[in-house]
Amino acid sequence: MFNWMKSKKSLGRFVWNLLVWFIVATALLIMLFSYLSTKNMLTTRNESSQKGAVNTLVASNNDLHTSINQELESLASSSVFTKTNYNSKDVRYALKMAKKGNVAMKQIEFGSTNGEMITFVKLPSGFDPRERPWYKGAIQKDGEVFWTSPYKDAGTGKMLTTAAIAVKNNQGKIVGVLGIDLSYSGVQKTISGLNIGRTGSVTLVSKNGTIIASQGKSEKYTFNSGKSITKNIVFKALKAAKQKQGTLKVKNSDTAQIVYNKKGNEWSFSVVDQNDLQTELHTLLMISIVTMLVLIIIVSFYALYASKFIKETVSIYIQHFEAASKGKLTKISYSSENKNFFRIIFHPKELGHRFSKPDENGHEFNQISFHYNRMVDAVGRVIDSVQKESVTVADKSESLLSLSQQTSKATEEVAQAITGVAEVTTSQAQETSDSVGQLETLTTIIDNLGIKIENMMKHSQNSGKMNQENLTLSNHVANNWEDELAKTKELGESIKDLNKQVQNVNKIVSVISGITQQTNLLALNASIEAASAGEAGKGFAVVATEIRKLSDQSKTSTKEISDILGKIRNDADEIANKMNDSIEGGEKQTKLIEQAITSSKNVFDVNQELIFGIKEVEEASQKIEKIQHKVQTSLENIAASTEENSAGTEEVSANSEEVQASMEEFTNHVAQLQASSTTLKKVIEKFDFKK
Repeated sequence: MFNWMKSKKSLGRFVWNLLVWFIVATALLIMLFSYLSTKNMLTTRNESSQKGAVNTLVASNNDLHTSINQELESLASSSVFTKTNYNSKDVRYALKMAKKGNVAMKQIEFGSTNGEMITFVKLPSGFDPRERPWYKGAIQKDGEVFWTSPYKDAGTGKMLTTAAIAVKNNQGKIVGVLGIDLSYSGVQKTISGLNIGRTGSVTLVSKNGTIIASQGKSEKYTFNSGKSITKNIVFKALKAAKQKQGTLKVKNSDTAQIVYNKKGNEWSFSVVDQNDLQTELHTLLMISIVTMLVLIIIVSFYALYASKFIKETVSIYIQHFEAASKGKLTKISYSSENKNFFRIIFHPKELGHRFSKPDENGHEFNQISFHYNRMVDAVGRVIDSVQKESVTVADKSESLLSLSQQTSKATEEVAQAITGVAEVTTSQAQETSDSVGQLETLTTIIDNLGIKIENMMKHSQNSGKMNQENLTLSNHVANNWEDELAKTKELGESIKDLNKQVQNVNKIVSVISGITQQTNLLALNASIEAASAGEAGKGFAVVATEIRKLSDQSKTSTKEISDILGKIRNDADEIANKMNDSIEGGEKQTKLIEQAITSSKNVFDVNQELIFGIKEVEEASQKIEKIQHKVQTSLENIAASTEENSAGTEEVSANSEEVQASMEEFTNHVAQLQASSTTLKKVIEKFDFKK
């Protein structure tokens, strides 16, 4: 959808998918809850309006019956009829006055027991009121009002009914029947103002299925007066209902539900079409779909912004970590001339730099930057110390290598000289047995031997001093190296402490994640309660939605912080591993230095033995010089002395060779130490710490 989602693996695509699917799921849930709650509300509204319409119709019809009953009873008990013999003229006048007072009366009449009929319309010839149903019904009721079934007026086509009561004189004898023809126009007028849903209607019908009054918007269930609906499925269900009033549903019909009241001879019922709710529900569905699309668009732009902001923030840490991996340790800093926060919001890069500003008391990103800078300070101090000490180690190792080379060279010269002495001594022993005449040559050789012994003595003394200095320097190097090894171990402990701090931050992040989940649940419950509250809960629903958005943002931010902390922990573990390797290498170097010190001590001891041997040779030479005057008198003593001198020189020669081998081994060890110090110096020089 967006190019920024396809370029690299990024949190942007995840954030976009998460937010969009969350909004879609939330919108679908809201649509479902709104649909169900609206449907229930509209159903309840329709049921209430149906009940209200039925109750209004029943009340209007009952009022009509009550008023006519009272009118008939009042007329029947008036003095006009209670006389022993009624006066026709007085009766007509009383009927005329009664008709004027009640507009519901279509006609009023009095039929006497002798067949006389007093009314205000022309009657057909031979008309006998005593044959009419209303007359017979009133006689049977004997003083109570009798109501005929509703019927259609032949002249007007409107529905009428007749209420009649038997009239008695003062002697209790029935003298006739008083009747009133009534119109249902008042009832029709009453229900004409009723609204039952969008497609509902209310109907008054006689129990024999004749429509008395009907009003509404239902095309199928709004009937004309006088129509018979005995075959209608609604009337059949109404007639089959066992209860006198209530609500019922008819299968295989176009009605949603029927509210009815069938007390008395006139039944009332209200019907709503099956598709009555479709318009409102369709409108609600369209509004919900449009709202969801708008939310998806808004969330898409928000996800784009959030992705850029996160990318810019994380890139700062990535740059510093990449530089650290190359040995350049730089602190995270922030400086900006833009102080307007609202302007910064529209620049994700600037906002990312601001969020990565080091602050111990700031938010999680600020704290990460602060602790990263503290780590850089700690590591920088250690590296700076190691750099200084590595220079010292390199210098001392070079000096030690030079001294060992010089000592090896001097030892080689001593070995060569002793070899020469052994050869000369052997030749002297052979010549002594041949001729005394070679005594002068022996004297010369002894003089040369004395000179060489003096030189050997000087060289041996110098070698002893140099070996002593070499031993002192080796001890100093060993002590410095142990100090550096201890500092490296302290650095390892600091990195472990950093890991513990990161783990503590992880615990805090876990607590924040738990709070985010609880906030999300509370917001969802608030949305449900707001949806249940209908119009009154819309404002609260918006607040709940915003809380849920903030909860989702907190959840996303917590997840990103956990990932960053994990990366920091991995990097710290990697540094710790490297430090452990360095410590192990340092311990190996310590062993090599100890071996070098031991070799130097051995060389020193051998050198002391060499000096002691040279002194013995010098003493022997002095003895030879003293007895050279006695050679002429005793060649055997000279030969014996020569053999003893030859044996001593051979032993010294062997010792010299051993010293030379030890010096070669010592030189190799010093060369290895110098190479190790050079490597350590190069490694440390890679770190560039900026304070």
